Amino acid sequence: MLALKVSSPRIVMFDFLKMGGRFVKLGVAMVVMVCVGFGLSYGWQKLFVENEEFLVQHVTLKTMDGDDPNFLNHERLVAHTGLDPAATIFSIDTDQLKESLLELPEITQAKVSRRLPGVLKVEVAERLPVAWLACRSLGIRERDRELGLLVDAKGIVFPCASEALWLYSDKLPVVMARSAEREEIVVGEAITHKGLKHALQLVNLSAEKLAGLERIAWVVVKDEIMLEMKTLGGVVATLSYYEQERQLTNLSRLLSHAHEQGERITEVNLIPRRFVPVHYR
Repeated sequence: MLALKVSSPRIVMFDFLKMGGRFVKLGVAMVVMVCVGFGLSYGWQKLFVENEEFLVQHVTLKTMDGDDPNFLNHERLVAHTGLDPAATIFSIDTDQLKESLLELPEITQAKVSRRLPGVLKVEVAERLPVAWLACRSLGIRERDRELGLLVDAKGIVFPCASEALWLYSDKLPVVMARSAEREEIVVGEAITHKGLKHALQLVNLSAEKLAGLERIAWVVVKDEIMLEMKTLGGVVATLSYYEQERQLTNLSRLLSHAHEQGERITEVNLIPRRFVPVHYR
């Protein structure tokens, strides 16, 4: 087999022209693509982002279940997220708005969507507080409007960061520990303090077991196994960490019996299964 490669100035010139033609075609194609992209961007900007027909006319604010939020209102939404009410719905970054909403301590979920021609739909899920936290050793004061900490039914700790939260939480009970480690009460996380977890469990159970009878004012962690609870009616009860349903059921029966007899209970020890000691007023 014989392979020949012939070269001459004329052949080199034609090869160069072919290669140059390819680069020219590639360059023209790139210029066309850039121009098309710029045109589409400019068209989007003019037709949607800057079009007054798509100005924000209404912001719907609902929970995921379709109800009105307890804590989030339009003023707090605008103040926290920096939402421009005079913008168009296409100029608003819905993902950024969602992330900003999730920074609020009372918001657990958020969804932001657009509805033509000018509606911005905001849906949220809110964290409902069930009690105030207090701890003497950590300087956490109960019912502190500025620095107080709330806790939800799952034990998640969060600050009382708005007027609406304050008004909602004004009558909530207090769960208190005289001492705790810093890592046992962390904002944004579930409490890990053993006594406070049982105190919170007592608050959650009492909403059902004592409905219509007494409301809890506070629960104090006494030691490694005991809690002390006081109701708004002045009843002081001693309970253990465990068998709380039984103890609250007994308290409910005692309160009902005392009411029928025209008596008022002042102190009761609910730990014994039988012969429960009771003090009347």
